[in-house]
Order: sequence, then structure tokens, then C-alpha cells
Amino acid sequence: MTTEWLRKLESRIAGVRSHAAWQLGRMKDARAVAALIRLLESDESEDVRLTAAWALGELGDPAAIPALEAARDHDTSEDVRAQARETLQRLREAT
Repeated sequence: MTTEWLRKLESRIAGVRSHAAWQLGRMKDARAVAALIRLLESDESEDVRLTAAWALGELGDPAAIPALEAARDHDTSEDVRAQARETLQRLREAT
């Protein structure tokens, strides 16, 4: 099942990518961390980046911290920056 959602992260449709990121966050499968980091760092869609930041928090992997810090400081969307801040706080409280 995770493989199917990971494949959907490559869709040309932003809504499909966002939904896939959400599903992967809900599933809490660590295999999704690298793909979600990539989305957070480079996806053209604000919604996809926002959902990726949320999903990384659900996964709880500290490997996401550098990408979340970069999003917090530099993303063009205030919503993405806010989600990155919230996710970073959750990750730091959990460690």
C-alpha cells in the first residue's frame, strides 16, 4: 500500500500529490520520509509542501529537521512556514 502512495507523489496533479502525502503521514511509514522531504523542498504547489510538512511531523523522523528548518525560514508561503514551525516543535518535544 505504501508503494502505491509513494508512486502517487510523482503525479502531475497537485491534489493527488497532496492527498498521497496526507495518506503517507497517516500511515506513519518511515519509507516515505525521503520522498516527503523532497516534496517539502521543491514542490511547486503550496498545498503539497504544506501537507508534506504536516506528514513529516506525523512520521516523527529527526532526519526531516534540516528541511523543515529551511521551510520555516525560506518558504514563500506563510502557511508552509507556520506548519514547518509547528512540526519542528512537535519533533523537538518528542526527542
